[in-house]
Amino acid sequence: MTPSSFPKMNPLISATVVIPTKNRKEILCETLASLLRQSVALEILVLDDGSTDGTADEVRQKFPGVRLLRDEQSRGPTVQRNRGAALATSAILLTIDDDVTMPSPHTVAQTLEAFDHPRVGAVTIPFINILQSPKTLSAAPSKDKIYAAYDFYGGMVAFRREAFLQVGGYEALYFMHVEEPDLSIRLLDAGYVVRLGVADALQHHESPIRNLRRLHELGPRNHVLYAWQHVPTPHLAAHLLGTTVLCLRHTIKIGHPWLGMRGILRGYAACLREWRKRRPVSREVYRLSRELKKRGAVPLDEIEARLPPLRNVAGQESDNFHG
Repeated sequence: MTPSSFPKMNPLISATVVIPTKNRKEILCETLASLLRQSVALEILVLDDGSTDGTADEVRQKFPGVRLLRDEQSRGPTVQRNRGAALATSAILLTIDDDVTMPSPHTVAQTLEAFDHPRVGAVTIPFINILQSPKTLSAAPSKDKIYAAYDFYGGMVAFRREAFLQVGGYEALYFMHVEEPDLSIRLLDAGYVVRLGVADALQHHESPIRNLRRLHELGPRNHVLYAWQHVPTPHLAAHLLGTTVLCLRHTIKIGHPWLGMRGILRGYAACLREWRKRRPVSREVYRLSRELKKRGAVPLDEIEARLPPLRNVAGQESDNFHG
């Protein structure tokens, strides 16, 4: 989409929720029902990524107010999230997995309140993997400060849509996995931080049909690709070496060394094919990203002076969109 073709903002909508989905119609319906119980008005976009279980018909029948777009062939969640962002008509964008529910009707409203500082480009939505443990993840350590983070989960996060579009959205090359750090460092390079949220937690019903073998290969591939795209030259060789060793060690530990090796080789091949996409961040942004990753939660007031100047594009939409 070109800048002039982006939809006009709808002042009656508090946020747009984008949900990529594939063959999970039962839990998706629970997700949609919980969104419709939220205390604020939402625009809900469901992007059917080539489902074969009748997802589209189910959504149209049970949730006529939900906007559904269907692809006959799977293009991956990163592409679908970008597509939803381009079609959204509100200033705040939530990208939600199709296997989460919101027990609290206030979760979205509380998340919106966290965009109270111009440096906040994204806000995590705390969640619980209810099939694994009662621990709440992606939550700020307290409510008394704005805490910046590096890691977030693409299925439980909200963005300032303007910032999301400005930096190009998710990188479609990743398909899935590692797309979050890639977006996180580009937001940081544009002067924005990912804020740890304080909203009432989501419940994540992790899907039993996840293709773990694919993830074991995509992970190493995408970690190598991330390093090539973003790490500044003085640090690139050491970072790539460390990434290679850590990915091999991890896949050996979980019993899939050949998948790890194949993923690493695919990653280096992708670097050669996509060499024109190398856009390393500054050394200061790189060091800051490493610090945020290591510490997990850092008060914004400790690092704000180290952030690049905020590139304000109010009233404009980015045409550098990775859809």
